[in-house]
Amino acid sequence: MSLVAPSHRLVMEPAWETVVRLGMPHLVPQGLSESWLLKQLGDVHWQLLAARIGRPASAVEDWEGNRVYAAFRQLRLEAARLDLAREDDGLVIRSWLWRLTRTQLISQHALEIGGEAAGLVTLVSAFIRRDGGSNRRVCRVEVPGLTELPYWGQLQPEVPSLAEAPEQAEAFSFTPCPPEDFNGAGFLYFPAYVAIAERALHATRWKAAAAVPVRERTVCFHANLDAGDRIDVATRLLPASAGEARVASVLRRASDGVLMAEIATLRHGEVAGSPLQAV
Repeated sequence: MSLVAPSHRLVMEPAWETVVRLGMPHLVPQGLSESWLLKQLGDVHWQLLAARIGRPASAVEDWEGNRVYAAFRQLRLEAARLDLAREDDGLVIRSWLWRLTRTQLISQHALEIGGEAAGLVTLVSAFIRRDGGSNRRVCRVEVPGLTELPYWGQLQPEVPSLAEAPEQAEAFSFTPCPPEDFNGAGFLYFPAYVAIAERALHATRWKAAAAVPVRERTVCFHANLDAGDRIDVATRLLPASAGEARVASVLRRASDGVLMAEIATLRHGEVAGSPLQAV
């Protein structure tokens, strides 16, 4: 889906501003850690929601008083320059929140590192609660108190489905670790999907591409899983210009083949002596 907003949406004052001095917990060899960033933005998204309805983040409920959570449905990272980040740099995150539907919210987060624009992240979440004890069974719900939140408008289809088994795909299998990959609510955390796709890319014959900075990433999330289940990843390098890598990743639940996520990533930069084009 296209998550790109018209630029006039960001003319309004941000609802939330976060300033972080970057240190080792925030960094990886290529710059700012995308995993850390997504966790931070996921929390900002939820805190914005809670502040809007005037409740603690730990006590967001549906109309019937059931505890609900934010299941992220879509993620878009664009114009990314996470490679700008260095130790002691200042990261500024300016965040906005809208309603998308009765059961979905959308937030945008403009990044600035050392005074330079470093990317725009868009997150779409749905309110859910478990329908039983399994992460495989959840239902969408509505949360009271958000009627005054402005509407975003419609999303338009843009990214084609990657779910068909791609030719020349590299296979990778991974069992998520509950202390590392699941959140406090017991769900596989949305940044873990991206991290697993990155592990899969690093394990392929296109390993050199994993060292190239991410410039754009689009993720469509479809399902979760229970602890102990395995994820099968199919990774394919798509045709791209010189110095670029376009990567398609499809994540499926190993126990039943259910589609969990589709991830399209554009990277560009130079890796000496390492071709990045698809073979």
